Amino acid sequence: MASKYSNIFWHQGVKIFEEEFLKTEKGETRISHLENDVTKALLNVFQHSGKRLLGIFLRLIDVKQSPETFDFDFQVTDTYKYRRKNERIMLSIISAATQTKSDPKYRVERSLPDACIFNKDTVILIEAKTQSPLISEQLESHIKHFLGSATKQRILTWEEICESFGSPKAPDKNLDDFLLSQFTEFLNLIGLAEFKGFLASDFVKLGSIGKSSYEEYFDFKRLLHRKIEKFMQLLNEGIEPVLKFKTYTYQVGKFSPQSPVIWSAFSFIDDAKTHVNYYPNINFGFTESGIQLALNAETQPSINSLVSFIEQNPTAFEAQARLLSDFNFSLYYKYQYLPQNHFIWNFIPGYPKEMSTFVAEDMLATIKNFEDHWEDYKRTIFFQMEKGMVKHSSGEFFSKKELECAQRFNKNPNYVIRIAKSYTPVEVEQLRKNIVIYFEKEILKLKELVEMVVK
Repeated sequence: MASKYSNIFWHQGVKIFEEEFLKTEKGETRISHLENDVTKALLNVFQHSGKRLLGIFLRLIDVKQSPETFDFDFQVTDTYKYRRKNERIMLSIISAATQTKSDPKYRVERSLPDACIFNKDTVILIEAKTQSPLISEQLESHIKHFLGSATKQRILTWEEICESFGSPKAPDKNLDDFLLSQFTEFLNLIGLAEFKGFLASDFVKLGSIGKSSYEEYFDFKRLLHRKIEKFMQLLNEGIEPVLKFKTYTYQVGKFSPQSPVIWSAFSFIDDAKTHVNYYPNINFGFTESGIQLALNAETQPSINSLVSFIEQNPTAFEAQARLLSDFNFSLYYKYQYLPQNHFIWNFIPGYPKEMSTFVAEDMLATIKNFEDHWEDYKRTIFFQMEKGMVKHSSGEFFSKKELECAQRFNKNPNYVIRIAKSYTPVEVEQLRKNIVIYFEKEILKLKELVEMVVK
């Protein structure tokens, strides 16, 4: 039985939903149910364990009273019971990725707090969020209808709570540690736990597209996508001083259940109007094979800037290449089969090459020779697509429409250049949370070359 089904808090209705689904009425209902489930799990841990975990939780919001004096209320409906408490706290528990915004259209009659922790002097009214935004009007409504006023408003993240509880010592012997292990595992299963690195199984599952049910793969990939978002957020905090030579932004590629790849990148821009791929970027590719870190150029402007730099500064580029002996210089061509970003990638023969052996003149000659023989390469790849020798990553054959588009497109070759290093799933898992510091150092190796090219 899969480990998630062994979790005492997990049930089949617990899912992380895609953004478009959240905007629908059905989506709002499902997310509300998830928020209720997570809140109830937290209260269950407090109720059935000793008071150590509740004590930790109370200290996070500066409540110093004894945890033994508190009781719990779920799905609060009594609008008068808590108004007379001396200390009235409005607590929001959110995901680290939760947005806070105003919504003037918020309907007051929907206001129903998720939970309450209280004793004779203090009440902590709780609004929990997992994916939906935190609405300021909703909090105001909770305070008005259930507290009258609030002495404090506090915000905690699920990640902070999970981290503050620490790791269970002996979950197979002690009830408190068992409940803690189940709760933290539950948060991890739905993407709300603190980032603790990647597992080798994350990458193995990326390769299971077409081998497991669509729903199972879809759900797994959503969770991995959220884990990568947390990784990039933490990495950005540490890497900012390294990349300050030019304005940059970072993003995680749009979620797609049809592809066994997820990417993220630090992209350099001149201003808000600059396309994120105008300059070569620092790219992470997450595949079944692990992680690939690369200085990546895959659009015409970024290719032009990198190739032009190599043409004009071959000696300087080769000197940097010698310093990147553990990286490879990869040269690909892209064959387009639908409009926009629908390509087959193939290595140009002879590549990748170790950066320590890179010769600018040879690379430029390879591109010239490849362009001279482009019709031959086109003919070969189209034959392979037509005969089913090359398929989509999902295992599906190319459709008639895709083949027709392929014949119309590709008048000239499109290139991708990556100065890249790969890390196996086992290597990545061994890094655990130290993966953030590790990749800060790896990006630092690329810094001088990146600065020369994009600055």
